[in-house]
Amino acid sequence: MVGPSGVIGRKHVREIAASTSARLVAIHDVNAEVADQQAAELATRSYPALDDLLGDPDVDAITIATPHPSHLPIALRAFAAGKHVLTEKPIAATPSEADEMVKAARQAGLKLGVVFQNRFRPEAIRIRQMVEEGALGELYRTSLVMAKLRTQGYYDSAPWRGTWSAEGGGALLNQGIHFLDLFQWLGGMPKVVFGHAATVMHDIEVEDSASALLEYENGAQGMVHCNTMQAPSQTRIELWGELGGVVLTDDEITYHRLDVSLRRFSDMGSQAATPDVSQAPFGLAVTSANHADTIGDFARAIMEDREPAAPGEEGVKSLELAAAIIYSSCRGQPVELPIDRKDYDALLDELKERRRLFTSPSRA
Repeated sequence: MVGPSGVIGRKHVREIAASTSARLVAIHDVNAEVADQQAAELATRSYPALDDLLGDPDVDAITIATPHPSHLPIALRAFAAGKHVLTEKPIAATPSEADEMVKAARQAGLKLGVVFQNRFRPEAIRIRQMVEEGALGELYRTSLVMAKLRTQGYYDSAPWRGTWSAEGGGALLNQGIHFLDLFQWLGGMPKVVFGHAATVMHDIEVEDSASALLEYENGAQGMVHCNTMQAPSQTRIELWGELGGVVLTDDEITYHRLDVSLRRFSDMGSQAATPDVSQAPFGLAVTSANHADTIGDFARAIMEDREPAAPGEEGVKSLELAAAIIYSSCRGQPVELPIDRKDYDALLDELKERRRLFTSPSRA
């Protein structure tokens, strides 16, 4: 376990300790004193130096719970030492860094997984099956809203929070990334993104509000909105197709089923406004996600020599979607995916220097 002293790191430690598929062997943290205390409480080893932990033959894999700009160098050192890597979200700070991690894992023949625990929620798995099986028909509209409150005190609690140099993004990269992943896992990746991001309420460098219009390969359209300035909090995913739609919120799942496809109904020449729609039973309740599912799956993926539920390539997708929204906002133009890595890295360098979010001259 790398980075066990933080809030998420402590969660990793608890879930590994309780896992039936993994065993906590050692921990490493830049705060060696805290790590030593944790190791004593957990009856495990504490390594002040990362390379010493990576050199321990009892260590098969590491989990990373440090701020995401540090994920790349830690992962590369782990792969060089022959260790599998499970990393917290987002996989890295930029798509180019994520690409490098994926490439290194593949070249080393090692597993790279990302902690996207929402993929293990039974209702999410069922919705994905419905999409794959064609129960909704061809999708024509998608929507994601992820809104929650983060106070100024939250951003002031650590010097890296809310900065381009140490975080690389805000509401999209930190809070929204879990739902960007779930959103694209269920509805697919768009081909064009047109975004607008802003710093509205907080005294921070990065965005606390961001929206985007999406265009998919088949002509379908979508919408994304993420912010850290709303109370009460809200998450809502909508998928609409020719045969119906599914709406997933914090509290409920609604499945709207059409008796006849929209295209067929339109071709019938009927003067009726809409086809008959029924609210079909979904059969599953909204559940919460936890790290135990991800950690257990990753451990079993190593033992069974298979891909984890969220391999590195999947971790790149939500990060790329967030990056595209930021890039589109700053440049004032739509972005075609995959985003140009060099262009985005150049933009991020600009943002680090200016230390604030900015828009293109056309939006100034």
